[in-house]
Amino acid sequence: MLQQVMVTILVLGAFAFSAWRLMPAQRRLRLLLALDRWAAGHPGLAAWREHSLKPRILKAAGTGCGGCAANHGNLPRSPR
Repeated sequence: MLQQVMVTILVLGAFAFSAWRLMPAQRRLRLLLALDRWAAGHPGLAAWREHSLKPRILKAAGTGCGGCAANHGNLPRSPR
């Protein structure tokens, strides 16, 4: 009986991990933001939100428009 429970937990964990990795980045970000909104209502989860969830959200969000190589907003303009 214990072996069946352990195998079930292992298979479900592997399924959840592979589904997470194969999920599009936009959906992963939306899921992380929904999890953050839920955790915001629970004061006991503040440390977890700050140390675990926040870095994952920032990593999933990417650098944005400022990190693109095509962004020339910081270059000085030549007078014409």
